Amino acid sequence: MLRRATITAFMALWPAFAMAQTTGTPDDHDALRALKEKAVAVVNNRDYATARAILHDPFMATVITQDAFTDFNDVKSFFEGLYTRDFLRMKEIRFSAEADDYSTVYTGTFALTKGSTLERYELADGRSFDMKGRWTAVSIKDGNDWKIAAIHMGTNFLDNPVLNAIEKSVMWTGAGGAAGGLLIGLAGGWVIGRRRRRPASA
Repeated sequence: MLRRATITAFMALWPAFAMAQTTGTPDDHDALRALKEKAVAVVNNRDYATARAILHDPFMATVITQDAFTDFNDVKSFFEGLYTRDFLRMKEIRFSAEADDYSTVYTGTFALTKGSTLERYELADGRSFDMKGRWTAVSIKDGNDWKIAAIHMGTNFLDNPVLNAIEKSVMWTGAGGAAGGLLIGLAGGWVIGRRRRRPASA
């Protein structure tokens, strides 16, 4: 009964929702595609001036590490930190983004877009990783310009080459520690055994 009532209510409200929704104008879609390309160039070129220009104020951003930001300087510090940190320090990040379909534009001022990414991470130690990701963006028309109000990026954590590399590193470190412990144990046993045998042979 509850399920039937829910379906009936949805069907009753759908015409009103469909009327409120618009596909947007060709100019809107051209501008939104250009906005996507600018966002890609921001990451590839570390172009923070363009990043500030295409982000709405306020904005929300969740990056691939699932760190979330609402302050531009925090976003900038995060990305710069990728190139200076000790662990998995980046040499270069390159990625491309494609939308699944046209953006869905609401009331001529809000747009919802989703799609996929192909990402390549080159580390300072010479290793490189190729990853596939997903993204969802909410854009808002600010005057005559479309800007990013919210963006969320993610990847498949079950099929992640960076995590696989970390796992292998941990396994090798653990194996090395176990081997070292075994050698120390054998050496210690040999020394103790030698000391115990010495009085008997004196």
